[in-house]
This record gives sequence, structure tokens and C-alpha cells, in this order.
Amino acid sequence: MANLVLLLVCFFVGVFARRTKALPEESHRAVNAWVMFVSLPALVFRSIHGVKLDVAMLWSSASLWLVFFVPAGVALLLVRRGGSREHLGALALCCGLGNTAFVGLPLIEAIAGKEALGPAAVVDQLGSFLALFLFAIPFAAHLSPSPPEGGEGRGEGRPLFRLLKSPAMIALVLAVALREVAMPQPLSEVINRLADMLSPLALAAIGWQLDLSSLSGNGKRIATGLTWKLLLAPAMVLGLLLLFRGQLGFADKVVVAQAAMAPMVTAGVVAADHRLAPGLASALIAVGVPLSLVTVPLWWQAMSYL
Repeated sequence: MANLVLLLVCFFVGVFARRTKALPEESHRAVNAWVMFVSLPALVFRSIHGVKLDVAMLWSSASLWLVFFVPAGVALLLVRRGGSREHLGALALCCGLGNTAFVGLPLIEAIAGKEALGPAAVVDQLGSFLALFLFAIPFAAHLSPSPPEGGEGRGEGRPLFRLLKSPAMIALVLAVALREVAMPQPLSEVINRLADMLSPLALAAIGWQLDLSSLSGNGKRIATGLTWKLLLAPAMVLGLLLLFRGQLGFADKVVVAQAAMAPMVTAGVVAADHRLAPGLASALIAVGVPLSLVTVPLWWQAMSYL
């Protein structure tokens, strides 16, 4: 539970800093830049380097990609029909990706025990995390009304070019290329420390960007997004697993629980970095995280009857 407490503390530190004007107005941009250019690449490398691929678990983890593909597809369709790029992009990012690491791992351990951490970690790495990097970041670049801070114009091919030269992509390539190479202990420790900074800093940045007016002004959007993320998405994953497997094993239940997690904090940072309604993104996370502490255990209890 220590990670969950840290999550809430960092979030409210960001809220407090913004309300008291303790830091300059644009301070969150520096934090977001650190997350995207330092902590995220470190997390990419740590998550992918040396991961053992299991075919059955890979297919189960890929079901979480559908959790993103569905709202992303709907968002792209509605944007073509004149919908708001910013709001639809933020909804798809935050409610298509789950916080399967910082919230998911301690919550899974609390409701299912330490033996659930293995499959939960694989689902986090191969499911949510790969969906973030391979699909969500290009999606955000496509919908962004302007390039990320320090980026170039939105000319043809430039979002893909930015992705290919990004530190996170470089880290992914290195992690795959060096999968069989053991990292020296000092280097591994440095990478772990940098990766561990991601969620606390991201939570503080999200708290900083929380605009209370976004809660009231986006009530329907928040309700729609969280209905998908906390209820319909895990129901879809559960149905698919039952359809293809006939029954639920322990690892399958872990996959469904991970699909039910709150919106991903890093997705909120990606939304803010691409100017996709950061107020709505932070509101979705602020409401979704505490709600998931109730809904995920309920999902786990419901699956015990299947």
C-alpha cells in the first residue's frame, strides 16, 4: 500500500504547489520533459530488457491493446465528423490505457497475493506499456493541435520522425538489442532509480495541471471515459478470455484486473505534452484512481464466482 499512499501524496503536492503559487506557472513543463526524456526511456529499457516472452501470456496481454484501440478508433471517427481533437484525444489516451504498474501492481498484490505479481508485471510490460509506446504516442502526435514542447511543425511524416528519434524509441531498440547482455550492477541501479522517478513526478505534474473547473465542465466526458475504463473495458477482456479459453485461470483473472485499472498517469503526461486537454486528462486520473481502488477488488470478487 506504500505505493498507493505515495501516489496520492505526490498528486496532492502538485495540487498544493499550484494553488499556493509556490512554483512558477510553467513548472509542470519541466517535470513533463524530465518524465518523457529521462524517466520514460529508463522505464522502457528496464521493462523490455530481459523480459521473457510467453506466447499464451503475450496473447492475453495483447487483449489490453484492444482496450486502447476501441476508444482510439472511436475518437478518430468522431474527429473526422468534427469532434474536438483535444478532448477526444485525452479521453482515448487516459481511458484506453490503464495504470497497471504504479497502481496495478500494489493493488493486485493486495487482492490476489504475491503470486499474482509475476503475471501482473508481464501484462504491464507487454500490454499497457507497449500499447502506450507503439500506439498511443503516435496517436497523440497525430491528433495534437500543435507539436510537443520544443518539437517541429506538423508537416507530413514529422510525427513518425519524432517518434523514431525519441529517447524512448532509442531505449526500446537498445533494450531489444541487448536482451541477452547482462547489465553491470551500477548501471542497472542507475536505470532503476531513474525509472522509479516516473510515477511520483508524473503524479505531481498531473496534480499541478488539475483545473477544478475541468471536473464540472467535463462531467459527461469523465463519466463516459471512466465507464469504459473501469467497467466496459474489463468486461470486454473478460468476455474475450472466456470465449477463447472456456474458463478463467489465475493468470487470466490477473489480466482482467489489470484491464480494470485506473487511467494511466503517463498517458496524462503524454496528453499534456501534446496539448490534448490536459485539464480533462488530469481530472480523469484524479477521479479514476480512487474509484479503481473500489472497482478493481469488486471485479476480482465477481470473478471468483466464474
